[in-house]
Amino acid sequence: MSEPQVRLLTGDPYLCEQALALRETALEIVDPHMERHALFADDLDLHALDVELRSCSLFALGRHFVLRRIEKNRSAKALAATLEKSIPAETYVTLLAAPLKATHAVLKVVKARGKALNEDTILVLPTPKAAGLQREARKLFKQSSVTLSPPAARLLLTECGDDLLSLQNELAKLRAFAANSAVDDAAARRLCFNHTEATVYPFYDRLGEGKLSAALSELRELREDAGRIVGGIIRHFTRLTMVRLLLDQHHPQTGIASMMGMQDWLCRRLIGQVKRRSLSDLLRALRLGIKLDQRIKQGRIAPDDALMQLILAATKTASVPGLPSLE
Repeated sequence: MSEPQVRLLTGDPYLCEQALALRETALEIVDPHMERHALFADDLDLHALDVELRSCSLFALGRHFVLRRIEKNRSAKALAATLEKSIPAETYVTLLAAPLKATHAVLKVVKARGKALNEDTILVLPTPKAAGLQREARKLFKQSSVTLSPPAARLLLTECGDDLLSLQNELAKLRAFAANSAVDDAAARRLCFNHTEATVYPFYDRLGEGKLSAALSELRELREDAGRIVGGIIRHFTRLTMVRLLLDQHHPQTGIASMMGMQDWLCRRLIGQVKRRSLSDLLRALRLGIKLDQRIKQGRIAPDDALMQLILAATKTASVPGLPSLE
C-alpha cells in the first residue's frame, strides 16, 4: 500500500514516533534520497512553509516534511489552509499531535483530504492502558539491552509513569553510560531523570521582568561564572531595549521578530518582559551593565560584586542605601 502524501499521527507521543519511523521506512523505498525537513508547529513561519511545500528542491526529487506539536500551533486555521492546497507529487507531509478535538481545523482538513482521495490519512494512537502499557514497557526494556536490577526497573516505571517516550529516552541514556554493567537502583537515580544543571535563561527572564526575589532564586541554582553572567545580562537588556523602542514606535509583534531576526516565541517572551518596563528604566540598567563590565575587565571590581549591583539595578532597586552609583 502506498503512503498518503499527507498523514496525521495523533495520540501517544511514543506510539506516534514509532508510526513515524515506519512511515519513513516506507518512504525510503519510494525514494532512498528523499530530503527530510523537521519542524515544530509552535515555532513555525507559515508563509515560509507555504512556499516550501509548493516548491521543488534543487538537491532531491522527494521531500518529507515532519511537523511536530500540531496542537501547540496558535494559527490552526492558517496552518490548515496551507495544508489544504495541492503539493507536488514527490512531497510528503507527516503531522504529529497530541489528541486533537474533532473540530480542530488541521484534523478536519486532513480527514477531508483522505476522504476525497480514498486514503487512510489519520492514525489515532491512544496511550496504552494497564496490560497494554506494561507490554509496551517490557518491549522497551528488552530492546534496550540494558541489565536492570528489579529496584532500578521499578524506579524507571514509577518515575516515567505512562510516558513511554520518556522511558525510552531514559533507557537510551542508561545504555550509553552503563552499557557493559548492570544498573542498580543507585545508578539509575544518579543517571536518570532531572539531574541536569539549570540554564541561565530563566534567570535573565526574571531579571527582565524586574523580579528581584525570583531572579535571586534562579541565580542560586546556577554554576556559571559571574563575569559571564554580567555579559549575558548586557546582551539580554540590549534586546529588551530594542524591543521596547520598536513597541513604542507601534510595530507589530511579527514585524519586531522579523526586524530583530528572532523566532516568534522568543519575541513574545521579550515583549512580556518589556511591557513591565519603561525605556528609561531599561537604558539605565544597560548603561550600568556596560560600565560594570568595563570595570571587571580593568580589574577595578570583583565580578560577584558587579553582578549583584547589576541585579539590583535591573530590578529597579539600584537606589538601595549604601549602593554606589555609577550614573
